[in-house]
Amino acid sequence: MSEWTSVLKVNPIPQLLESNEPGLINRVQRDLLSSAEDCPEEPVYEDITYKSVVRRQKPDGSWRESGSKKNEEVWTFITTLRSLYLLLDLGADINDEYFFHGVQFLIGTQTKDGDFRGAYGSDIPAPDYTGMTLDVLFRAGFDEDTVIERAYDWLLSVRRAKGGWAIPVLRSNSKKDPSSYNVTGMALRGFASDPKRRFREEALLAAEFLADSIFKPDEYPDRRCVEYWGKLAYPFWFTEALSALDVLARLDLDLSFGRMSRAYDWLLRQQGQNGWWCSEIVKRERIPDPWLTYAALRTIKSLAH
Repeated sequence: MSEWTSVLKVNPIPQLLESNEPGLINRVQRDLLSSAEDCPEEPVYEDITYKSVVRRQKPDGSWRESGSKKNEEVWTFITTLRSLYLLLDLGADINDEYFFHGVQFLIGTQTKDGDFRGAYGSDIPAPDYTGMTLDVLFRAGFDEDTVIERAYDWLLSVRRAKGGWAIPVLRSNSKKDPSSYNVTGMALRGFASDPKRRFREEALLAAEFLADSIFKPDEYPDRRCVEYWGKLAYPFWFTEALSALDVLARLDLDLSFGRMSRAYDWLLRQQGQNGWWCSEIVKRERIPDPWLTYAALRTIKSLAH
């Protein structure tokens, strides 16, 4: 193993390679052990997660949360986006028929202004989910310029103090009002995936704001508790310590920026003696999570010196 693993309590890569999930093994080999050329992006059709996800897709390309939901439009958008993130990790891209069908559903939620709407209902713009939708589109190889340009133009038009983002309507429409670290961390994912825009001045300004915000309360009540920074989950969703480090590293910020070194040291301490990181998406439970462990290792590798 390379020198970067020396910072770990235990090296869990051999355990990950014993997984019964071909998709996870593919990612470990590609991102932790090998080069991209050695392990090309191809859908891992035999993976049980891939089969489960595509089986639940609806005829219109969406996915819906199981059970009765009051806000079906909201949950349909969110569940569709989460499902596409899962398929991305299994190697799917725009050439995969199920993935393409899901992308077409998301594109249908784009407004004339350019944002992708649905996560908060049809009346509330969403910089966070617009950035995450762009992240999915770019990572999948979607290249329809009209859709992409409108979304980026809209994101840049609603930036707030210190270059970040907050949710219009739910907070206020004033650009002078503070940015939210949570919304900013999600919105930035769209810039980190785009080779042309990841080094834009606006993206780097927002990234510096996020780096300075680590382990601080958000400006808005949704995530004011500092404990939210420690609620790790994968695929990345809300902004927490690991997802923040991941997107900042993808924007080429190193540990000298803001509070990144503090988050990096904290992340290393969260590794269990068995080598795993635990998901805390379920309240009061710490569940050893192989995919979260892979994501933590990938981020540590990218930031290790």
